[in-house]
Amino acid sequence: MINGLDSYKAKWNIQTDASIKPGLDAITAALEELGDPHKKGQFVHLAGTNGKGSTAAMLKSILREHGLSVGNFYSPAIFDIHDQIQLNGTPVTPQQLDEAMKQLANLQTPLTDFELLTAAAFLVFNKFAPDVAIIEAGMGGRFDSTNVIDPIISIIPSISYDHTNFLGETIEDITWHKAGIIKKWKPVIIGDLPAEARDIIHATADELHAEVIEARQRINAVLKLKGKHQLQNAGLAIEAAQELLQLEYNAQKAEKGLEKAAIPNRFEEVFPNVIFDGAHNEASIDALAAAIKEEYPNRSIHIIMGVLKDKNYVQILRRFEEVSGRFTFVDFPFERALPAESLFSESKSKIKTIRTLYDILPVQDENEVTIVTGSLYLLTAIRNSNYKLFQNYSTASKEL
Repeated sequence: MINGLDSYKAKWNIQTDASIKPGLDAITAALEELGDPHKKGQFVHLAGTNGKGSTAAMLKSILREHGLSVGNFYSPAIFDIHDQIQLNGTPVTPQQLDEAMKQLANLQTPLTDFELLTAAAFLVFNKFAPDVAIIEAGMGGRFDSTNVIDPIISIIPSISYDHTNFLGETIEDITWHKAGIIKKWKPVIIGDLPAEARDIIHATADELHAEVIEARQRINAVLKLKGKHQLQNAGLAIEAAQELLQLEYNAQKAEKGLEKAAIPNRFEEVFPNVIFDGAHNEASIDALAAAIKEEYPNRSIHIIMGVLKDKNYVQILRRFEEVSGRFTFVDFPFERALPAESLFSESKSKIKTIRTLYDILPVQDENEVTIVTGSLYLLTAIRNSNYKLFQNYSTASKEL
């Protein structure tokens, strides 16, 4: 489900499939009908289990400090469809997206929802012609609908277990999908990958005569994005900026860009002592748990969470139980959401409850930090409910 897409589909009578159908045939045919907008412009392509959005946001911020115009295609949405396509950090306007959908209404090629959104992004970037468009793969890489571009650089921040029903259950299988974004003669920048993933990336790159760049940058900037993993993402963004800018690269501007970089739902303090983080798989949960321990070593932690059915929720719970003894499980409206009752039943915590998005939580003592996590779709649902769960927190923050 792409929040906000249905209104455009209804207006222009566009028929698309909400299911996930990996493959490039349909998107390639559709883009050919549109005049191949994806073949115009300069692109950076990101695939990886975690770190794509943060790395893209940091790279965008660095390039903006150097005076470049930048487009971004993110996945999934923060609020709705508009923030998935951005121009210089500003979500595409309804009018701009409507113009793209008007063109898409004439397509003869059947598409999925995500393919439709991908095509809309290419139309927007083709019209407004940013100096660089940074494209985040939706899932995997090799058969993701974004993998029709010929990027200047590819970036793979991390590889771990996620979407195993589509990508396979081994690191080797998952890496094969991610490595599909590497293009002939074009460099690929990689983060700290498992050894087996690293070997596959290097082998693929060798076949394509593509240079592999491993981020080794020392980061001195004070980041808004918290956690040691964000320092690694910052290193990737620096390497990419150096490749893109060449002699125009300025270290001071890059540091300033990193310090300004922000992206919602990445250890984001939404209200005082209320943190939103979209961690939802093994590696990102580990990174979040480490960040919690680092940032709040002497504070009590309250975890509010909801997850999707296809995630290893038992493992997620066990990891969070290492940092918290108090849990609130939330039901939220998404077709793949796991019932909160399942989390409640599995949890070993002695202090636990179930809530809906429209319950109002009481404000706890100042020593407690609330972490809202488990799914980006949960965080989007909370935002779109006008933060009803945190109505008391909002009032309290205004009184401070």
